[in-house]
Amino acid sequence: MSRAASFLSQHGGAMTEPSVSPDDIIGLVAPRLVEVERLFHENLASPIAIVGEIGEFVGQGGGKRVRPTLHLLAADLCGYRGKHDVLLATVLEFIHSATLIHDDVIDAAAIRRGRPSVNRRWGNTITVLFGDYLYAKAMELALRAGSLRVMDRLAWITLRMTEGEMMQTRFAGRLDLSIEEYMDLIERKTAVLFGGCCELAGILSGVDPSAERALRQYGVHIGLAFQIVDDMLDFTGDPAILGKPTASDLRDGKATLPVLDLLHSGPARGRELATAIADHRAPHAEGDSVELVSLLHECGALERAETRARHHAELAIRQLDDFPACPARRALAGVPELLISRNR
Repeated sequence: MSRAASFLSQHGGAMTEPSVSPDDIIGLVAPRLVEVERLFHENLASPIAIVGEIGEFVGQGGGKRVRPTLHLLAADLCGYRGKHDVLLATVLEFIHSATLIHDDVIDAAAIRRGRPSVNRRWGNTITVLFGDYLYAKAMELALRAGSLRVMDRLAWITLRMTEGEMMQTRFAGRLDLSIEEYMDLIERKTAVLFGGCCELAGILSGVDPSAERALRQYGVHIGLAFQIVDDMLDFTGDPAILGKPTASDLRDGKATLPVLDLLHSGPARGRELATAIADHRAPHAEGDSVELVSLLHECGALERAETRARHHAELAIRQLDDFPACPARRALAGVPELLISRNR
């Protein structure tokens, strides 16, 4: 299976069987995903040696291409027949890549997708500049669509995502966040871009404002569900597959939904463990993470997080009600289950 299609194959069988298979979905967009890959790699190249060197490294790192896939499916749903869907799918992947690179600098991450992170290899200064370069490249590419509305929405999306990054930095090490603060954070950091992927397809296609809103809300709810599941996998995923140890987010000072639930409704021992793991100055045993995961299960925090993720998945599917029945609509209705039940 191609690297561009890989995200849809990474789902487990423990949850409800999806209504469509990964192959059903990929079959609708595969040729255009190949074009996205080509355009992505082509625009990572540069005559400036250091830019080209890092660009080649980033290009080899692959990725699930979730966001381009959603954009292309949404374009099909709207009956789009032009060439700019591939262009904007590439733009969205550039923006996503830029956020990951900046995230790794902020988190002092050493590994990304099983390889050394860009900041580990080239240092923070060059890495921040390269992330900025990717944002600029994304906007340069987007100009080819010739749409002021597209540029306006991309600017809005980028601003909201940057706000989310700044909020996360301010929230680092805080275990007293409210659920509302957490949801606001993940909407800005993650869900806004998912919403933009789908909304931009509607803008390209010239659909009416209500359809644009529905597409945006579909993407936002998908993004919220995606991030909640990502936060759960920090405790339930296989560290060998994820490429990071259990409770890595908490070790980085990030209070995710399962932890916040545990702190609000779990035993005192849960707060003690979570605080010790989040505070690098406090000693904690290697077995603390294992005990914490056990408490998350016992108090129902992980189950409630999954329920919330499924709620947003259901809300996403409802946004498709007024669109005509077609293969793209069926695929988009099947994506939430595949994303929720993925194992990495």
